[in-house]
Amino acid sequence: MKLKLISFLFLLGSVFNSCTSETETPKKVASQFLEAMEKRNYEEAMSYSTRSTQKLLTQLKRLEDLTGENDAVNPNKVTIVSEDISGDKAIVYFKEEGNELQQRISLKRVVEENKKVWKVDLLKEELQLNRDAGLESLPESSDNNKMPV
Repeated sequence: MKLKLISFLFLLGSVFNSCTSETETPKKVASQFLEAMEKRNYEEAMSYSTRSTQKLLTQLKRLEDLTGENDAVNPNKVTIVSEDISGDKAIVYFKEEGNELQQRISLKRVVEENKKVWKVDLLKEELQLNRDAGLESLPESSDNNKMPV
């Protein structure tokens, strides 16, 4: 009888553990999103994104399609540093290989198919358009506003 009870509890624990899988953590979702972005796989990245982020990614893809993919610009591998969860919002901190600057990516817990899941919820400031599209920002100069004499 004790063996049956222990077996039942072990089975129940296994089922519960599989329902709360690691794929539901902000770290894991951010990692999958960043890996998809490294490969420039926008469709896969969108599957880890909120609707507003999907719109941003669509614009980014269109910009890349217009300008052409720059083979000289290859995104680096990323390492997840930490996560900060506050209710239904989270921030995941990461570093790119060869860059000591710690970056961040925002996530939000949303209801999808009757369950709450973590999705990347990028802010426009978190996009690095100048890197992905090969654009560089011009230095600001007060001389640009002067009229020639």
